[in-house]
Order: sequence, then structure tokens, then C-alpha cells
Amino acid sequence: MDNHITIEVDDKFIYNLYKASSTLWYFDQLIAGGFTGYNSIKFKDKNDVFVWLENIEIEGKYYKGVLAETGQPEIVLRKESVDWLLIDNQRLIGGYTIRHYYNMLSEDERVNFEIYCGYRIDHGNDFFRPDRSTPEGAIITLENFYNENNMEGILSCKDFYLEAENVMQEHNMDWDSEIHSKVVSVLRVSLLEDLENKGFPNFETIERMFNLIERRKDQELIEETLYYPDGFITVNKFWVGLTKDNGWKVLNLVE
Repeated sequence: MDNHITIEVDDKFIYNLYKASSTLWYFDQLIAGGFTGYNSIKFKDKNDVFVWLENIEIEGKYYKGVLAETGQPEIVLRKESVDWLLIDNQRLIGGYTIRHYYNMLSEDERVNFEIYCGYRIDHGNDFFRPDRSTPEGAIITLENFYNENNMEGILSCKDFYLEAENVMQEHNMDWDSEIHSKVVSVLRVSLLEDLENKGFPNFETIERMFNLIERRKDQELIEETLYYPDGFITVNKFWVGLTKDNGWKVLNLVE
């Protein structure tokens, strides 16, 4: 793995580091399950240089492997990992710092870079934990409940109070508690009627790629791109809000 590429540190790069950290659990799960393909984690060595550690074994709070450049054995604290990658069927999974660099290249440069790396770099698949500890995880949790036709679970991922505030703000409506209560009711009923009329959407065979579009107080606008097995692609943008006691909740869809 080449450690000598220059990466522009910007908001997108910082978000990619966040994605790497938030999806590391998936890497750990596969390694613990005996994944036999190429695998590696990235960390900063004693010379403050970011390097890759290959052929990972997990030993408690440590990663054990060999350095990509030298082949020397090394043991690293798991919390020091800043990125991870797997190669599955000649396809890059994870590798968020590599993806960031790849996306900075021209089309011709991307082709040459893939040839140099020896694997395919596509949209990827973001494996956030399916829980409400992150905005992206809240969206995945909601979609999993859709897969199960679990209405109680679906409603647990929503916060119609916050969503109504957003709707009123987007329509430049002055605050009025009575109107707000009506909007809350309309949003809830609309969701229930929509599911009754159209049925529950299914996300079981899709791949996901997330982007952070905007951030404001206790809310993030998350773009989710869905890739279906037949090649169909959809893009949705959701406001996701952080609640006081129940983690992140999925709010209104932004057209």
C-alpha cells in the first residue's frame, strides 16, 4: 500500500475519517469471523507518518499484523486506527482515505490508479452500525424496520415534533403552538397513510453511500445514495436530529 500520496485535508476528508471510524466495527466483525482476503488498517507510526498494517489479527485491544512497506511485524492499539480496508472480489471495501484521494483525480488518473492498486474502486458500501448513535445509523435502522414491516420500530426512529419545526421553518411560518401541533399530527398520519397505500419499502439488497451536506444545531442533512442490484440508483436527503435521550431520529425528506 502506497503511503506517499498527498491528500487534501478539507471537510470531505474529515467526514471520510468519521466514516472510517464509525464503520470500523464492521472490519473487526469480519476479521473476527475469519475473513481471508486482503485486509489492512491505517495508523500513525512513531515518526508521525501514516502507514498501513496488513494481515490483521485482533488480540484484545490491539491489532497485530505486518507493515505494508517493510513486512516487519507490528502491534497497534485498535483505537489508533484511522482507516481500514478489505479487498473482496477485487473490490475495495472501506479505504476512506484512499477513496478521498481517488475522487480528487481526473478520469484518466483514476483508471491508472486502479491499475496500480490492483482492485476496483467504486461507490463502496457504508456499514454504519444499525442503531441511533449516528445520523447515518438512524437512517439504516429506520430502513431495517421497513424491511421488517415493523410499524412500532419505524415510529421509534421518527420525531414528528422536530420534523414539524423544520417544516414550519422551511415554509417561513411564524411559530404558533397550535399550528405546530396540527403539523405534527399531519406528518404522522401522512406517513401511516402512505405506508398503508403504497406498502413498506424494502432495502434488503441495496448498498448505501452517505454524504454530509449541511450541519446546524443538533441536526445534520444527510444524503443517502442507494445502489440496487439491477443498477438502479436513488438519492435522498434527510434531516436527522439529535434528541436529548433517544439518540438520532430521522426527520423530513428534503426535495
